[in-house]
Amino acid sequence: RALAEIRDGNAELYSRKGIFLNQKYPAIVRELEKIIFTVLLDGEIVVVDQHGHADFQMLQGYQKMKRGRLLYYVFDLLHINGRNIMEWPLEKRKALLKKILPDSPVVKFSGHVFEEGIAFFKTIQERQIEGVMGKHAQSPYRPGERSRLWLKVKTQMTQEAVIGGFTEPRGTRKNLGALVLGVYEGENLIFIGHAGGGLNTRMLGELRRRLDALVRKTSPFRIEPKTNMPVTWVKPSLVCEVVYHGWTSEGLMRQPVFLRLREDKDARDVTKEG
Repeated sequence: RALAEIRDGNAELYSRKGIFLNQKYPAIVRELEKIIFTVLLDGEIVVVDQHGHADFQMLQGYQKMKRGRLLYYVFDLLHINGRNIMEWPLEKRKALLKKILPDSPVVKFSGHVFEEGIAFFKTIQERQIEGVMGKHAQSPYRPGERSRLWLKVKTQMTQEAVIGGFTEPRGTRKNLGALVLGVYEGENLIFIGHAGGGLNTRMLGELRRRLDALVRKTSPFRIEPKTNMPVTWVKPSLVCEVVYHGWTSEGLMRQPVFLRLREDKDARDVTKEG
């Protein structure tokens, strides 16, 4: 997820956390600077594979590997020429957005499907795409606010989770065994399970390096969870996403499998989703 501010032919690209992204994605910045208006845009940076499917792992490794095709899909227009239009209906904002975006191989208008949502959802299920966003055509833009006017509809059950610790590896596995995961309930971090699956050798090494910098002596959870191997507690700041198969009566995820880190998420915003 990335915001883009274009003014006087200069573009600034940054994450929702305010991290400056110009040096990371100069190709996107060059294309945005072709926009002749003063605007604030909201969109998503993706890397797509040869089939046109967004691949999060390719995005994470894009700076080093340059594999896949880098794109910035713009789905909303928030300001134009000094005017705040966030209260305009989404349908009207997008109509104007489509008119002002340049014809570009990198910056793309994020289109939409009217009325045929069920058929569209079945199609993305068949193509094994993660999900879609359903948005009310008359909805305003509400930064940082969850609303039933914008709904994430997933093709599989996923949960964002805060990493509160990690266990020691078993056997021939290196770096770490499983991630100890939680979500926030008010001010408290609540344990929701362990996830060790889905982590390849490269990811195990990268996670261990990042977690080592966050080590703390005490558990960050309201109630310290029991683990099946010795545990190292960490500052609860890294967020990941896992796929799972339901909840137990104790409030734990069934068979959680690591999908990816969520650099765009603030740990304190992570709550139970399903």
